[in-house]
Amino acid sequence: MKRAALILITAVVAPSWLAAQTPVDEQRPAEADGVVEIENVAGSVNVIGWNEAAVHVTGTLAAGAELEFESAGKRTAIEVEVDDHNPMEAASDLEIHVPAGSHVEIEGVRLDIEVSGVTGSVEAETVDGGVTQRGAAKEISLASVMGTVEVIGSSGHIQAETVNGSATIRGSSGEVEASTVNGKLVVSDGPFERVALESVAGGVSFEADLTPQARVDIETVSGSVELFVPADIKGEFAVSSFSGEIENGLGVGTVKQESFVPAKELNFSTGSGGARINVETLSGSIHIRTR
Repeated sequence: MKRAALILITAVVAPSWLAAQTPVDEQRPAEADGVVEIENVAGSVNVIGWNEAAVHVTGTLAAGAELEFESAGKRTAIEVEVDDHNPMEAASDLEIHVPAGSHVEIEGVRLDIEVSGVTGSVEAETVDGGVTQRGAAKEISLASVMGTVEVIGSSGHIQAETVNGSATIRGSSGEVEASTVNGKLVVSDGPFERVALESVAGGVSFEADLTPQARVDIETVSGSVELFVPADIKGEFAVSSFSGEIENGLGVGTVKQESFVPAKELNFSTGSGGARINVETLSGSIHIRTR
């Protein structure tokens, strides 16, 4: 009797949007290397690459939302259309299977995005939500304003941008460009042949292998930089900070300070030829250590 009463109370007080969610299960044919465009204002989108020549959408739509799902030639378009009255509160959660070789584009506002198994390319943008990419997509471009960005297991070109969230690239290799304002940038594993990292107030941690002729550029305003390199690295280092400290754990080179300003510079080489590594901060500290 008590359990029945509890169930009744829960049903009465449950949010109306939860009770009115609509399940969706639709499929359309799609090209193996086509473009899949996805728009969902709020909720979540989970994209999974598979070997079928089709796009399959499942999940739940918010109350009053409708799914626009079209596929023609090499383009498939998926859009959740919601009532303009309060679109941010209309959360729809979708799981979308796409051909693995697709070019996937995802946009949202209050949206969490996850992509896995796509070997083509991925572009994903959200304002308030996290973005995670898993797998060896050849081209990746991820951006979030308030959320975290994470790339795992990529071997192509990676671009990651955040404002107040962190960006983490691990288990990956190839080329990486990442930037943030207040979040931390973390890059590990490798090897990488091209690295460009920028931060305003967030710290940067780079602990990855490099190809023999790699180019690394790291810049921050007030964020600290931790650079971990192999003990046997061959390369040319150019390191500078206007008012921050420079610590060199490689045991070579001498930090030079200007006479009338606090600016410091450290330039040295390890071996002949090899990688080129440039690190620059305005007021952040720089620490170079061996892995």
